[in-house]
Amino acid sequence: MFWRKMIGFEYLINYMKKLLRILLMVFWLSASMQLLAQMNEGGVPLSFNGLVESTVFQEYDAGKPDFDKIITEDLQADQLGLPPRFAQSIPVNLNPENSGTWYFDDAGNAIWRLGIRAEGALALGLQFIDFNLPENASLFIYSIDHQQVIGAFTQHNNRKSGRFATALVDGDQCIVELNLKNGQNPILPFTLTEITYAYRYAGDDLKNGESSDHCEVNVNCSPEGDEWQNAKRGVVRIQIKVGGSSYWCSGSLLNNTSFDKTPYILTADHCAYQLGGYATTEDLESWLFYFNYEGLFCESEDPFPIYFSMSGATKIAQGGNRGSTGSDFYLVRLIDDFPNDSHVYFNGWSSTGNVENNGVTIHHPDGDIKKISTFVEPLVSSSWSGSGLPSHWKVIWSETLNGWGVTEGGSSGCPMFDPNGRIIGTLTGGLAACDPIGSIGPDKPDYYGKFAYHWESNGTTDTAQLKPWLDPLNLGVLFLNGLETGMQENYKSENTIKLFPNPATSVVNVEFTTFAPKDIQVTLMDLLGRTVIQQELSLMDNNLQIDLHGNAPGTYFLRLNFNQHTETHKILIR
Repeated sequence: MFWRKMIGFEYLINYMKKLLRILLMVFWLSASMQLLAQMNEGGVPLSFNGLVESTVFQEYDAGKPDFDKIITEDLQADQLGLPPRFAQSIPVNLNPENSGTWYFDDAGNAIWRLGIRAEGALALGLQFIDFNLPENASLFIYSIDHQQVIGAFTQHNNRKSGRFATALVDGDQCIVELNLKNGQNPILPFTLTEITYAYRYAGDDLKNGESSDHCEVNVNCSPEGDEWQNAKRGVVRIQIKVGGSSYWCSGSLLNNTSFDKTPYILTADHCAYQLGGYATTEDLESWLFYFNYEGLFCESEDPFPIYFSMSGATKIAQGGNRGSTGSDFYLVRLIDDFPNDSHVYFNGWSSTGNVENNGVTIHHPDGDIKKISTFVEPLVSSSWSGSGLPSHWKVIWSETLNGWGVTEGGSSGCPMFDPNGRIIGTLTGGLAACDPIGSIGPDKPDYYGKFAYHWESNGTTDTAQLKPWLDPLNLGVLFLNGLETGMQENYKSENTIKLFPNPATSVVNVEFTTFAPKDIQVTLMDLLGRTVIQQELSLMDNNLQIDLHGNAPGTYFLRLNFNQHTETHKILIR
């Protein structure tokens, strides 16, 4: 998105809000401990037990980035409509051999701590290489007041690439603590190479809904969010890394025809591109994905979101050259899979290209907590950036009970949903804004790359299409519903196809409830196996009607053949 607003640096936390946050966190942790195990294993650093005698340890002063250079680059990126940068990396070379302080407790445990300070930062993140924790090791990162604790990271977080990244910790100071139970000092279990210095759109300025503009509507407002509680769980805030810079974008988990919960996430192609080019393989391994980053209430003064994050992805496909030659999509796969109890949702999608009269978008404007924007006017087929291609939907947002939700920087890549909860587009950019100034305003259009164009119109190779990845069974489907993490579904389920009325008289309707093939062969046979009807049909929607006139009353078998798959259903004609 090509607008932004600067964020103040003041902290606004009172006692009651801290107390509520702690109570909510206790409840959430008690219900979600297995979920946390996906990225970390929970627990408490050994230094928190009060038995560590020394509270003095080395602190490393990382300084601050070159803000004159940052301002110049951010203005240039604004003019190109690129996602807003919120953080710049500071290169370091720190490990347990050349920095930090060791302490050994009476139980024989080794504790290594390193304080990190970066003056003026809103929040700090860490980037590691050679990350290879031994079996007895636990790594934590936490704020100096112990209010935020990330970890424990263990050997289960080791990867072949040796790269690892952590989510943000509020403030300009944090502590890195390595615990070795009943063990000696390891030899270089990791090297900290970058400190992510967040200078806007992060940390305390997001706690009270103050990052995004005043008209935005929290996803848990009623009635706006009532029908979207499943879909929202598939929408994710993405911390993009390109080179030494970090950016916010939005994206969504996607279901596929195998219903195998492959963790595909769809965002915008321009999110992975910055002034120096596209994100590298190494950059992608440091991308962070924040799930459930939302307020619990409709009011903006919610407690700090209680979320979980996962790090690392690989590129699967991309198309549209940031919208200049197509629909601007970027598909990645998370490196790690989800456990069945993670409570995320794999959103459905539609590649029909049908014009929808209403729907919503769910997004993270300026990296803020999850918001929802609503449209009630028909979408208009359009192009982006003068390409002349029918690659985008033009949408006008509508005022609702709790605001006039629009989109902002950080919303890029967010999904647009049709009334059935299926994704039909991803945000490229536009002119929508809370306050009317010149050519922008709440009644101005945004543009979403069409999911139908993502499907197979950006190029002929698998790496330029969504179809090979979201329809791996090659069913030729037109749409697919969403999937709960813990559900085990299959396209062969008897609930996939409904026949009605049955018994029938003159016609029988066939409805595909979770997907629809483009082409289908219909064969009706009598009890002797004789073919009485045979038709080749192309579906324009998820329904077809079969004319039964001229067939005698009795029992028949209806065979449906589509993309090398056959289903047979018994029907009764009266």
